[in-house]
Amino acid sequence: MTVVDIRNIFSGRNIEIFHTDEAYIYYSEEKNDSGKNELFILEYDRRKKHERLITNYTLDDPTFVEHIFAFEETIILILENGKNSLWLIELAKKDGTELNRRKIVCTGSFRSCLALDSTHMLIYMGPDDANKEMFAQYRSITGCECLCYLYDLETNVKHFVKNQLIARLGTDSIKIMNVQGIKYVILLDPFADEDIKRGYYEEQRWINVDIRDNIWLCLLSELITELEHDSDIITKKCIASADIKALARYMGTDKEKMYFRAKEFRSGQEKICSYNVFTGALAIEADLASAENTGIFYILEERPFSLFALEDDKMTVAVKGLVGSRAELRYKSSMGRFVTCIDDRYIITRRVNKTTGAQIYSIYDSENRMHEEYECNCYLNANTVILY
Repeated sequence: MTVVDIRNIFSGRNIEIFHTDEAYIYYSEEKNDSGKNELFILEYDRRKKHERLITNYTLDDPTFVEHIFAFEETIILILENGKNSLWLIELAKKDGTELNRRKIVCTGSFRSCLALDSTHMLIYMGPDDANKEMFAQYRSITGCECLCYLYDLETNVKHFVKNQLIARLGTDSIKIMNVQGIKYVILLDPFADEDIKRGYYEEQRWINVDIRDNIWLCLLSELITELEHDSDIITKKCIASADIKALARYMGTDKEKMYFRAKEFRSGQEKICSYNVFTGALAIEADLASAENTGIFYILEERPFSLFALEDDKMTVAVKGLVGSRAELRYKSSMGRFVTCIDDRYIITRRVNKTTGAQIYSIYDSENRMHEEYECNCYLNANTVILY
């Protein structure tokens, strides 16, 4: 485990970390200076312990919201205020040079965006007052709430996405995965929330439609090509499916595998399964029936997928790694809520100071049975803990 303590650098500042790697931490900072809203994009050199300004902007519109995506050589900044246009700015990481600045106008009001790679952006637009009837007709024909566009930064061409699956899912249900240098897209297509689907299962004798969860996989390069050619069909592979009698839910990824939870309603059997994107192999990774009466924590963000079973007797919490971890540890319940376990040795917990409302993170070293507390924010990336 590596701990990067930069609390002294970020003390009293409104910081949002948006990307880290082995050498640098990238983050944005907002300030209000003499009535002007300022946005700064910065870089912290972990080795030299030095902060560098990449660029900054004065936001004339105080309602602007930023969306930032980082790539090997560039940073893409989206500025939007929920209306029918947005600003896209492409920056060089090296020196902050502005490589591209475009005002993109679409139909409707902005809902969300996702950078598929360094040159292609998905943009979702929802109904606004001027286009209510058009969106209602579109929804009645396609079942989609939003219009979706694919924007090409290199050509400045905006493609209307005709594929209904991409248009219907939205950015939260589209995951990018890099496997041995090849980028894939995971499309999450659940029927509904778990409780709703269980309700349909219990009343299935009255239902005559196909109620199904699907998880699809496609090559990013193929998907982009097909959307650019206005295809309403995309090349995809179904890697997990569950009809009205069961459930399939995405859990996370690591270097080669995509993980999902499979549950059969009749028997109550529940397992964590994996699909190896490189080999195509399916496997059962953990049987959750063996972890009954414990808390199950899924670690999905900014680190490879791990699954832990927890048992709290109000004095101590027992932690057992089920997937991606072999940990079998205990820590005092007073340390707070379990966040994750790193290297099968270090426990990260979080609690809130009842007096001040501040977040307190603890790092517990199970080998020497020592822990330290930090009143700050915490950002996790693989085996790196950033305190700020």
